[in-house]
Amino acid sequence: MIFKGFSARLPVRVFIVLWAGFLPVSSLFGATVSFLVLETGLEEAQGASRYSSLYESGLLDVFFDAGHIVSNAPILRLPGAPKQAFPEEAMHDLEEAVEGGMEYFVLAQLDYAVPPGGTIEKPRNVFLRIFRLRPHKLIYEQRYDGKALPTMDDEFLEVRQRAGELTRHLNDR
Repeated sequence: MIFKGFSARLPVRVFIVLWAGFLPVSSLFGATVSFLVLETGLEEAQGASRYSSLYESGLLDVFFDAGHIVSNAPILRLPGAPKQAFPEEAMHDLEEAVEGGMEYFVLAQLDYAVPPGGTIEKPRNVFLRIFRLRPHKLIYEQRYDGKALPTMDDEFLEVRQRAGELTRHLNDR
């Protein structure tokens, strides 16, 4: 039974009004960003690098704290540095990010120089790259030389500072 003065279209109108109000609010949320840490120069038998984990945690923390929606792929290890800015071996992770609706892909490439059987030290070089996913395009790249800092806390603060620099480039074309 429909009450007097009640239109059957009222629920549709309420839905439209609520949806129209949601759209401007949803644009206030941050970007969707996927991350991949790439290790080069390490043998497969060598254990995990604490620096790679440090970069993964630092990047995710800073972007999440800045209001972005984040995801990450497992750390990828290659025997040597890739020839292009985005390695073919990571293409599957990029495709998954696109399918998941991500807008950006951040690649942290940590180049190590570890003698066979030696211990993993700090990366020799770190490349941080931001790619826009639609269309796929490199929009920012920064290279850092590896340098020893006194403590892991100092290292983590440096990683967070570098990640903060990346967040400022998300809207670069």
